[in-house]
Amino acid sequence: MADARWAALFMRARIPIWPCCVTSSRWLSHSPVRCRRNSQEPTMPTGEFTGFPRETLDFLEQLKANNDREWFSGHKNAYASAVKKPATALAEIVAGELERLTGQPHRPKLFRINRDLRFSKDKTPYHTHIHISWLPVEEGDGFPVWMFGLSPEYCTVGCGVFEFPRNVLDIYRKKIAAELGDDLGRMLDRLRHDGFRIGEPALKRVPAGFPDDHPYVELALHKGIVAWRDLEGPEAATQPDLVSRCVTEFAKLVPLWRFLRELR
Repeated sequence: MADARWAALFMRARIPIWPCCVTSSRWLSHSPVRCRRNSQEPTMPTGEFTGFPRETLDFLEQLKANNDREWFSGHKNAYASAVKKPATALAEIVAGELERLTGQPHRPKLFRINRDLRFSKDKTPYHTHIHISWLPVEEGDGFPVWMFGLSPEYCTVGCGVFEFPRNVLDIYRKKIAAELGDDLGRMLDRLRHDGFRIGEPALKRVPAGFPDDHPYVELALHKGIVAWRDLEGPEAATQPDLVSRCVTEFAKLVPLWRFLRELR
């Protein structure tokens, strides 16, 4: 699942974290980098971005079948032109759109293709997906992030916090036990009705002290809240309306983003 991959990536990168096909460990299993380019790498003017080329999915599929350093070394130019260049363009365009949606300037992060092998039994050296996140420029630990993910198996967008910092988790539980629990519960119900997925809860039992008769008692099982919208498979990323699709889904998540930002 992509959700678990996302979670692992953010945790190991020490980025504060606020898809049916992807897990949080995949998202959180590698380090992010700012969208900075080497002067020798090809660039794509953001106005020319009309979706990822078919070569992006071809490269990721080939990398999945040939996940070793020798193969990658021989295909670095293809990676730069088919993966990094369009991903960087998308990251920069969406950062501007998120500022328009939220009133806050955002910084994009394109996650490294190199896997962190220190704590993994799987020693394949490269990720076979593209993950991008966005966070307001002045925000850090405990704030919600926006996410985009693409692999040969999925194309997804999301927003939320995978795991609240301890102090924020305490605030979250107190607020949802009171009147804000109904507000959040209804908000998540509306998102589900609109086709979003809500990340699975971390707990099996309701924490001690939380009212068992609360109408949205299941919210207490969560140690973070993330909502995902899975697009129509990887091919959705190759369509010329990709940016507008992302922005449309992100706009529906703005109320959740605002709710999570206020848990301070």
